[in-house]
Amino acid sequence: MKFGICYCYWSKDWEGTDYPQTIARARKCGFDVLEIFYGRLLDMAQTEVDEIKAACKEYDVELYCCGGFDKEHDLTQKDPAARAHAIEKAKEIIKAASRVGSRNFSGINYSQWCNFDNPLDKEERLSLAVPSLQEVGKFAGDYGLSWNMEVVNRFENYLLNTAKEVVDLCKEVNSPNINILLDIFHGMIEEDDLAEAIKTAGDHLGHYHMGSNNRRPPRPGFLPWKAVCQALKDINYDRCVSFEPLVRTGGTVALGGGNVWREMLPQGADDKMLDDILIESLNFIKGMF
Repeated sequence: MKFGICYCYWSKDWEGTDYPQTIARARKCGFDVLEIFYGRLLDMAQTEVDEIKAACKEYDVELYCCGGFDKEHDLTQKDPAARAHAIEKAKEIIKAASRVGSRNFSGINYSQWCNFDNPLDKEERLSLAVPSLQEVGKFAGDYGLSWNMEVVNRFENYLLNTAKEVVDLCKEVNSPNINILLDIFHGMIEEDDLAEAIKTAGDHLGHYHMGSNNRRPPRPGFLPWKAVCQALKDINYDRCVSFEPLVRTGGTVALGGGNVWREMLPQGADDKMLDDILIESLNFIKGMF
């Protein structure tokens, strides 16, 4: 199993220009994967791509990509031309992720994130998602990429809120490259049992996000960490467990979907303290596997 950390832990913004340095920092803290937002990859200069790939090779860190879609990228749009355009946008993301060596793209990558309209058309939108995702899955297969659909809470999307819903969709799409991202934060809101949600996802689980209930790095508390880790072991999960702490105010993370309205880090926390918190958190989770 691999362990990952999202770039936004060290930044108030989803994206940055210091990926090579952050790759080194991720390895120093004990992580195998750095997860970054996809936006800048679409028009990134080749020199920066080369620097990122060199850093990944030097520090033996994989790069994963993630993101949440706007209306233009929504694969469930009712208008056929708009839906076809969204599929082409998805293919551009796959090619951009592949450029930096990523074989994993996760997030709300099937529908609009947060700014969704009429949830009463859920069944129709899900039916429209199937052929879109089949085409995306076929293209992803050409690049050896896993396209992982994130199950999120009712306040961020209405199509996929539970593991059962996304498994049903995966079965209809029937593509080995269309998989699932479960996130313990969203599951805490929507699922009756976090461990059972993992077992429901089973072989379709392509990625897993961890964080505390308040979106700090994982730590002892009321979340059933032992049961969650045991469920991952029970399904023989051998992909990546990635930490997604959202802890900073004032940037695109807070204002662009993360909804961080208070500082979630100790007052005056410096770089060393940030890393020490993360290392302690990683050791806490690794101790359960």
